[in-house]
Amino acid sequence: MTRISTRYLAKRLIVSYLTLLVIMTILFVLIRSMPGTFISQMITPEMKPAQIARLQEQWGLNEPLWRQYVDFMINYQTGNFGRSPTKQVPVWDIIIRRFPRTIILFGAGFVISYTVGPLVGMYLGWWRGTNKDKFIYTSGLTMYSMPAFWISWLFIWLFDYKLQWLKSAYMVDQFGIQDWTPMVAMGSILHHIALPLFSIAFVGWVGSMLVMRPSMNNVTGEDYVFLARAKGLSERTVLMKHAARNALIPVATQAIVGLAFLVDGSVIIEQVFSWPGIGDMLVSAVFAQDYPITQAAFFLLAVMIITMRLVTDIAYTFLDPRIKFGGE
Repeated sequence: MTRISTRYLAKRLIVSYLTLLVIMTILFVLIRSMPGTFISQMITPEMKPAQIARLQEQWGLNEPLWRQYVDFMINYQTGNFGRSPTKQVPVWDIIIRRFPRTIILFGAGFVISYTVGPLVGMYLGWWRGTNKDKFIYTSGLTMYSMPAFWISWLFIWLFDYKLQWLKSAYMVDQFGIQDWTPMVAMGSILHHIALPLFSIAFVGWVGSMLVMRPSMNNVTGEDYVFLARAKGLSERTVLMKHAARNALIPVATQAIVGLAFLVDGSVIIEQVFSWPGIGDMLVSAVFAQDYPITQAAFFLLAVMIITMRLVTDIAYTFLDPRIKFGGE
């Protein structure tokens, strides 16, 4: 029997889709509840009422609210995000340029955090109560309590202004380089991404460690661990193949929460480091009351988190052989 139930998978896809529709509805209501409209930026005192009416018609603001809602739901599910009134270009053009930059930075931060954190938590849980465990656990809690923006400013002050080792603004060098080759561009990106990436990973690894440590400690008393030891398997084999694999299940769940926090943190980190990604774009769009950009950014983030939640459910079946996707 397959461990992935096709019927249950279809049910989860339907639930995920309905969740996305609810999020889109809430997003539509919240954006329309903001004071004023984005065409307020375009209206000048010299404009006549007829010109303002044409402007509203051009951007669909003269339609009834229910009609705007229907158009919004249809267009966004077909990938039609419209044009940005402040940039005067299709929203997709802006997102295509910005989204990969956010994925590069926060994807790397996510991978580092959820590689280092579970590994550290695995060893701390296996040898819980030792002096090394107490020191790393206490240090991790201290890091976890620090605000992300404060850590970022501290690293900027230390590594940029004082030591001048790393760059703290933008994605590449803005001036002084005339001959842009692939190697020069890659070196410039690495020089600029190191500091924001370090800021993300400095705090990000602790969350997964705090989940992995007690989970690892719990599985050490399970029968299958004692059985593996009784077979004469090495301590490393018992740790990695039998104990750690099952202890990773709560970490997989927490990874979705961690991803959401990274998405939230993208606004702060990108603003602090002037990183030209989705978070920086989102802040600018909100202040400019640019509905199309704001809605598209939140929509894509919602799609990403819902998709990750579904992928995590499927991943459970590979982390723990006892679990069937959609089984009892």
